[in-house]
Parts: sequence; structure tokens; C-alpha cells
Amino acid sequence: MAVQNSQWMLFGIDMRHIGQQWLSAWRELLFSTTSPIRQRLDEPVQLHTGDEVQLFQGGLPQSNVAQSAATCDAYLLDDALVLSRSLSIPIAAESELPSVLSMEVAAASPFKSDDTVFGWRETGRDAQLIHVSMAIASHSAVDRWKRDQAAAEQLPDAVNAELWAEADGAFVTLQGFGEGQREALYRRRLMRAGLLVGSILVLVLVSAAVFAVQQRISFNRFEYMQSRIQNESQAVSEMRATMVDANETIRAANELVSGYPNPHIEIARLTELLSDEVHIMHFAMRGRELRVRGRARDAAVVMQTLAQTPAFSSVTAPQAITAVGNTGLEQFHLDIEVEPPIEGGPGS
Repeated sequence: MAVQNSQWMLFGIDMRHIGQQWLSAWRELLFSTTSPIRQRLDEPVQLHTGDEVQLFQGGLPQSNVAQSAATCDAYLLDDALVLSRSLSIPIAAESELPSVLSMEVAAASPFKSDDTVFGWRETGRDAQLIHVSMAIASHSAVDRWKRDQAAAEQLPDAVNAELWAEADGAFVTLQGFGEGQREALYRRRLMRAGLLVGSILVLVLVSAAVFAVQQRISFNRFEYMQSRIQNESQAVSEMRATMVDANETIRAANELVSGYPNPHIEIARLTELLSDEVHIMHFAMRGRELRVRGRARDAAVVMQTLAQTPAFSSVTAPQAITAVGNTGLEQFHLDIEVEPPIEGGPGS
């Protein structure tokens, strides 16, 4: 049996009674005589003790609340009519506290069960025990006391008035007389406070939802802008890649041009270097190599002139110079290599 019970224990708490303990905790928070909520929202009560009137709220004496604000009245029973007791109940039995107190009243009351009235108030607690003050009285004796007080005109409102008793220095409300009005007012005020808190929570949730929606809209807009920027940057990257390819093409073209000089420039250079008596009959160009065939009165002078030109790196005659009949002219064949341009110069 011990093994079976241990299966329901978690951190020393019996999980079979967790729901009941949860409800008991809420009852303790909202309806206990020591509840701070009740001490704040409970209806003020005027306690009549003889000729004196004292104001209470939530079972505690008040000095800062006007007596005109009190709508409930209570009258203190004579000590001779009350049997008071002090109890210390284990805190583990808190969820069953009303049942435990009812059994204690049945065991301790000297009156008949149908003639017994009682009330109790929690006066403190520690880590192990709940301390309770209890008052027990006879219903018939209380009724006689009420008639005597009414006859003496000291209890004018015998229907709605609460009856309190003093037990070990604490004021205890006897159940079954006039406390129902105060309980109804407290529950109504608690309901209004709960609705107000609930409305505030709903407003907070709605505000949070609106803020979340706004943030989501902003996030979607940022995502759209990011996607657009990425697309535009991709287009720019493609254009830059195209420009790089174009630059590479231009560089390759420049290298090709530098490797193959312009033939018009070389023809103009030969025209400038040679006199009008020199006739070029054939001109061929392959890269930087020129092949020239022509006639002149002195072919050796032509070859020497071209060899001394800085633009030409070498001038050679693949064939011998020959005389052309009795015309007085000589025919020459020359191979010329053009000097490559200087890096960074005007021809590069």
C-alpha cells in the first residue's frame, strides 16, 4: 500500500488532492479572514459593545474609515454565553479545514447539535500549523440574549445585525445571523474588482496583440524592402560582372592591338621616311613583321635609312638587291620588324 501511495507523491505533494488544494488556496486568498484582498474590499462593520462603537474592516479595527461608510452592524455577545477554544491544525489539512472544525465543534460543544452555533477565525500560521480561534454558543441562549437586548433598546436591528464573540482576544463572527449581507456585498465588490482586473488584462492583451500585428506588418515591410534591395543588388552585381567582362574584353583587345600594329600607321611612316624617288610596289604585314618590295636609285641607302629608324628594331634583306634593266633603278626586298611600344607610352 505504501508503494502504491508513493506513486502519487511528487515533491512531497499528494497529486490525488492537487485540485482540492488548488481550490483551497483560492478560497484562502479570496475569502479567508486573513486575506489581504478581503481586508481591502470587505464591507466596514460597526461593532457595538455596550455604549461604544468601533469600526472594523476585514476583521481588523480601522481608524481611517468614516463610520458613515459602514452599512453593516455587529453586536458583541456576553462572554458568559460563549465557549472559546484555540486550535492548532496541521497545515496539510488546510484543504479540509471546514470539515475539521465542524468535527471539533461536534466533539467540544456541550449543546445539542441542532442548538449549536459557532464561528472561527484564523489568527496565524507557521510552517507546520494553522492557529485558529473558535467560539461556540447555544442558539436558544443567543435568541434570549437578543430578546433581552431588544427589550432594553440596545439591539434595534435584530434581523440584519451580525453577532460577534471574543475568543482568545480575537473577534469571531457567529454563523447564521446577519453576516450574509456583508458576504453578499463583499462578493459583489469582489466581482466588480475581478471584472475590472479582467478588463485591464483584456486591454493589455489587445494592446499586445495590436503591437504584435504592427510589428508583424513592419517586419513584412522590412522583408519586402530587403528582398527588393537584394534583387537590385543582384542586378547591380550582374552589371558589375558584365563591366568586368567588358573590361577584360577591352584589355584583350588592347593586347591584340598592341601585338598587331595598325598597317596604316606603318604605311604613313614609310611614306614619311622615303623620298619621292622610292617606289613601294608591295607591302605585307603580319603582326610586327613587315615585308616590303620596291625600287629606288640606291636601294642600300633605303635600307640604311630604315635601319636607323627607332621605330624599327631590325631591317634585313632576304634577297639581294638587283638592277632593273637599263632603267638605272634597283629592286629591293626588305623584312622589317616593328619595335614594340613602351609600357605606358602613347602607343601602348
